[in-house]
Amino acid sequence: MDPDNKNSIQDNPFPGLRPFRPGEEKFFFGRENESREIAEKLLQNRFVAVIGTSGCGKTSLIRCGLLPLLEKGSSENEQPWRILSIRPGNDPFGHMADALAEILPDKGIEKDERDRIIGLLKEGSEGIPGIPGVAGKSGEGRLLLIVDQFEELFRYGSPDLGVGSVKETAAFVSLLTRSVSPLYPGFYLVVALRSDLISECSQYKGFTSLINNSNFLVPRMTREGLKEAIEGPVRNMGARIDGELIEHLADECASRAEQLPLLQHILMRTWALWKELDEPGKPVSLTTYSSAGAVGDIISKDADEVFDKLDPAGKIICERLFKSVTGKGADGKGVRYPSSVRTIKQLVRCTDSELMEVIERFRDPSLSVLTPEYGIPLDDDSIIDLSHESIIQLWERLRKWVEEEAASVAVYLSLSEASALYQGGKTGLLRQPELQVAINWREQNNPTVAWARKYNPAFERAMVYLRTSEKEFREEEERKARQQWWRFRRIRIISTLLGVAVGVSALAMAGVLISKFSADRKRKLAERQKYEMAAQDSATREYAALALKKSLVADSTALAATFREQEEKRLRLNTQDQLAKAESIAKESGKLATAAQNEARAAVGKSNETHRLRMLSVARSMALRSLQMGGQADLQALLAYQAYLFNRNFHGSPNDADIYMGLYNLAKENGSPFFKSFSEGAQGKLKSIACAPGSNEFYTSDSEGKILKWDLNNGPQAYRMIYQDSEITDVMAISPGSDWLACGRENSSIRLIPLKGTGQSYELNGHRGSVRSVVFSYDGKYLYSAALDGKVLKWDLAAKTSTNMTTGEIQITAVDISPAGNYLAGITPKGTGLVWNPGNSSDRFTIESEGKAIRSIRFRPGNAMFAVGFDDGTVEIWDAAKREKITGIKAHSGTVADIRFNAYRPQMATSGEDGILRLWDLENLNSVPISIDDAGGPLISFDFGSGGTVIVSAIGGDKASIISRPSYADTFAADGCKYVTRNFTPEEWQAYVGEDIDYEKTCPGADLKIKIRELR
Repeated sequence: MDPDNKNSIQDNPFPGLRPFRPGEEKFFFGRENESREIAEKLLQNRFVAVIGTSGCGKTSLIRCGLLPLLEKGSSENEQPWRILSIRPGNDPFGHMADALAEILPDKGIEKDERDRIIGLLKEGSEGIPGIPGVAGKSGEGRLLLIVDQFEELFRYGSPDLGVGSVKETAAFVSLLTRSVSPLYPGFYLVVALRSDLISECSQYKGFTSLINNSNFLVPRMTREGLKEAIEGPVRNMGARIDGELIEHLADECASRAEQLPLLQHILMRTWALWKELDEPGKPVSLTTYSSAGAVGDIISKDADEVFDKLDPAGKIICERLFKSVTGKGADGKGVRYPSSVRTIKQLVRCTDSELMEVIERFRDPSLSVLTPEYGIPLDDDSIIDLSHESIIQLWERLRKWVEEEAASVAVYLSLSEASALYQGGKTGLLRQPELQVAINWREQNNPTVAWARKYNPAFERAMVYLRTSEKEFREEEERKARQQWWRFRRIRIISTLLGVAVGVSALAMAGVLISKFSADRKRKLAERQKYEMAAQDSATREYAALALKKSLVADSTALAATFREQEEKRLRLNTQDQLAKAESIAKESGKLATAAQNEARAAVGKSNETHRLRMLSVARSMALRSLQMGGQADLQALLAYQAYLFNRNFHGSPNDADIYMGLYNLAKENGSPFFKSFSEGAQGKLKSIACAPGSNEFYTSDSEGKILKWDLNNGPQAYRMIYQDSEITDVMAISPGSDWLACGRENSSIRLIPLKGTGQSYELNGHRGSVRSVVFSYDGKYLYSAALDGKVLKWDLAAKTSTNMTTGEIQITAVDISPAGNYLAGITPKGTGLVWNPGNSSDRFTIESEGKAIRSIRFRPGNAMFAVGFDDGTVEIWDAAKREKITGIKAHSGTVADIRFNAYRPQMATSGEDGILRLWDLENLNSVPISIDDAGGPLISFDFGSGGTVIVSAIGGDKASIISRPSYADTFAADGCKYVTRNFTPEEWQAYVGEDIDYEKTCPGADLKIKIRELR
C-alpha cells in the first residue's frame, strides 16, 4: 500500500498515534512557546535534552516545532542548517554511519566504507565532526544531529534482549559528548529522552553535565494549548469546528496522562468521518465526534476491530507478536520490550509473510499502534515496537495479554529457580499440586528457547527438571497401582483358603458338639448331688459360729462404750484447732488460686488468639489456592467452601477479600443464582443505574432515551419499559419511598416519573446545562440537582418550584446531601470540593489538594461523614461537622469515577477508570478490598440493591450488560455444599490444611453425591 495514498496529511490534518512528520508543521499547534524555548537553549548551548513522558509529543515538538524555527532563522541569517536525525536502536554506530552517508560528498557508501566510518566513530578522538566531509568546524556551516528515542540505548543495551552492550552504549554516549566541543562551534545536538529513564544517564559524567546545563522538560499541554491543537489544523484545512466540541475534547483530555495520543487519534477518526459525510458547509460537530467514538475506549475499539478481521492463525500470531514486545516491569506496570523481526519470528513461529501481514495491519496509518512508521521498509534487523507505552493501558485486550504473559513468566522463573536448587541438591522434584500447575503451563504455552532466553537462559535445565518430575510422579503412581493390584490378589487367595478351612472346621465342630452335649448332661447330674450334700454341712457349721459370736459381743459392749466417750472428747478439741488453721490457709490459697486462674486464662486467651490468626491465614491461603484449581472442580469447591467455614468459625472479617473471591469464582463457574447477568435484556449504551430502596427492583437509562425497570428475582428478559423519549438521561435517583424516579437529562431538564399509583410524569426546568446530579432529601419532600451551568437547585416537589442553593459566585457541577439535610457537598469545575450548611452561609469549608482534582463525592447514610474521590485514584473520608479528614486510601490506579455507600451494612464501593469495582470494609479501611474486574467493559454506573445484599453494575462498550453480585460472601456461601461432591482425603487435608489440624468433613453429606459412571 502506498503511504502517500493512505491517510495523507492532505486528506487528514491529524496524524493519529504516529508523531508529526517534517513538513506537517502547518498542522502543529499549541506548542509555540515550548518550541521557542527549546530553540533558544539549543542556539545558546549547542545542546539541549528534550525530556518528557511517553506520549507527551517530544518527537513532534522537535520535528514541527523546533526545526521550522531553525530553518526560518537560517533563511534570515543566511547560515544554512544541515540536519541529521537517527534513532539508536540496537546498532547506534551503524545508524549513525548510515545517516552521515546522506551528507558526505559521494552520497551512499559501500559496506567497506561504512565499516571504516564506524571504526572512525568508535576510535576517533575528534567525535562526529572529525569524520572527513562532515560539517561542524568553523566556517563549514551548521550541522544539527537529532537523536530521537535516546532511551533505546539503555533498553536495547539490556543483556536480557541479547543485543547491544553496556560497553557500546558508553562508547556512543562518549562520542556524542566529545562532539559538543568548543573545537566544533558549528555542531549542534538535540536528544529526546523519556523522563523515567533519565537516571540511566547519571553514570556518564560528561553527558550528565550537558543535560544539567541545557534541558527542557516537556510540560502537559494547557487547556488553551489543547484547544488550539484541536482548532488550528481544521482552520488551516479551510473548515470549521464547533466550539462545543472543542470544549468537550479539552475537558475529556485535560486530565488524562495519555492526552495527546488519545486526542490526535479521535480527531483523526472524527475528521475522516466528517469527510465521508461530504458536507463541507457544515462544521465538524459534536454529533460527528460521537459517531466516530468516545475518547475513553476508542483505541481499544479500533485495535479490536483490526484484530477481529484476522483469520484464526493471524489472531494467534498477533497475540504472540504483542506478547513478545510488551511485558511487566518491576513496578508491575506495562512496559515495552522492542524486538527485531528476526527475534519475533523465532518467538511467534511463523513465516515472513504471515508475520508481515499482521505487522502491516497494526502499522496502518489509521491505527499506527506499531513502529517503524508505515511505509518504512522492514527486514530481519528492523525493530518492532509500540508507538506509545500508554497503548498497553488504552487497549484492553493488550492489557490482558500482558497479564497472561506475566503469569506465564512467573511460572517459568519459579520452575527455573527450583531446577537450580535441585541441581545443587537443595530441593527435591516437584510434587502435586505444583507439578500439575507447571505441566498445565507447558501444555498451554508451549514455551521455546527463544522465548525463555528473555527471562532466564536455563531453559533446557528447567524443562529437564519438569520432565524428570513428571516421569517420577507417573512411575510412582504406576508403582502404587501395581502394589494395590497385588494386595487385592493376595486378599482374594487368602479369602478362598479361609473359606475352605471354615467349612472343614464346621463339620468337625458339629461332631464335637454332639459328644459334648451327652457328657454335659451326666456331669450336671453328679454336680447337683454334690452341691446338696455340701449345703447341709455348711448350714451346721454356721449355726455353731453364730452362737459363739453372740456371747463375745455381750462381754465387750460396756468397755467399748467408755472408750468411745473419751476418744470423742479428744477429737472435738483437736478438730476445733484444725479448723482455725484451715481457715487461715484457705484465705491465702484463695488469693494464689485467683492469680493463677487469671494467668491461666490470659495464657489460654493468647494461645487461642494465635491459633485463631493461624486458622484465618490458612483460610485465606486455601481460598487463593482454589482460584488456581481450574479443571479440578471437586477440589476447587472444597478449598473455597472450607476456607469460608474456617473464616466464619474463627471470626475472620465477614467480607475478607480472598474468601469472597474464592466463593465468587466458584459461583460463576457453577451458575449460581446469586450471580446474575442481564446482558440479553440490555439495549443501547447504558448511561445510569438506580436501585429502589429496600426492594429487588432497579432502573436503567440508555443512549436510546429509554428507562427500563428490572427485577433481581427474574431473568434477563423480565424487564419493562416505563418511559421513552428523544432525550437521554445521564443520572437517576429514586425517592426514599420508591414512589418517584428523578431523571437528570442532557437537555438540562429533570423528568419526574411516578413508580406507584396513578400519578403523571412531569418536567422541572431551571438549569441551562446538562444535569449531572439529582438527589432526594431523606424525607422525600425535596430534590436537589446540579448541572454544568454551575447551579445547585433545591426543588419543592409539592409546589414544583426551585431555590438556588449556590453560595456566592462558586459554581457547583455535582452535589450530594447529608442524611440530616444540614450539609451539602459539591464539586466545582476546577476539581475542588465545597461543603456548606444551606441554613448558615458562614458554615462552609473547601476541600482541595495541589496537583489533583475531585471527581466524585458522596455522603454516608446515617451520619455527616462523606467520601471524596480524586483523579489520582485516592479516596478521602471526611467529617462534615468537624471539618476534618478522618483517613485516606489509595483506591484505584486512575480517576475515582463514583462512590456508593451500603445503607444497611458498613460497606463502601468505588469504581475507577481502571475498570475495577472495589468493595471496602468501613470498619477496617486498611484491610484489602474486594476487587472485581471481570466486567468485560467500562464500568458506567453501579448501586447497592435488595436491602444492601447485592451490588448491581452497568457495563458499557459494544455489548452493554448488567451484572448483579452479592455484596457479602455469606450470600455466596449459602450454595457452598451444593457444589461440594466429596470431602477431603486425609492426604489432601495434610497438604492444604495442615498435619496438626484436626480433620473435619466440609459437607457431611457430600460423599453421597459422587456420581459413578457405568463402564461399558
